Amino acid sequence: MYNYYRTTPFEQWVEHLWIRSGILTPSQLNVEEVASRLDVWVHFMNDTSRALDYMGMRSILVDRRLGREAQWEDFLHELCHILRHAGNQTVMPKLFCEGQEAEANRFVLYAAIPFFMLRKLKLPARIDEAAETIALHFGVTFELARKRLEQLQRRTFAAILWEEAIKLETQANLYAYGKSATR
Repeated sequence: MYNYYRTTPFEQWVEHLWIRSGILTPSQLNVEEVASRLDVWVHFMNDTSRALDYMGMRSILVDRRLGREAQWEDFLHELCHILRHAGNQTVMPKLFCEGQEAEANRFVLYAAIPFFMLRKLKLPARIDEAAETIALHFGVTFELARKRLEQLQRRTFAAILWEEAIKLETQANLYAYGKSATR
């Protein structure tokens, strides 16, 4: 399945971030390790998670009422805001905020289950079993694992279809050229 998958530029950016930071295995994918390596202060509280960047002090407040996997996913979402976004969303135009949120959601998929780590994992053929394996291996919720797996499948199938379309177009062009050459 992985032979056809191509990472996006954003996905490559996330993978390079992990590699540059020395985060190379799924066991390193946790709040404490990532925060330490990226110099981010983390505090757990009884409120919704959020990111703060005040005078260069990067902080993430994580909702302690969530389970460990959900805290990790919230942390990654907020980490994206710290690493890639600027400004106060409460005063930004709605579409700009939506764009930042969409990017933060994609970041969670790429950062929690990096392709360069995932490709080393042997997955069961059934999608639910594969998602469960990913969830356990990467310490994420089943829902996130399934979402990432579905994303990988969509992109893989799209690449296969694209390759087949090119083959058909090439064959059609060769056939058309052959017909015109014999006239």
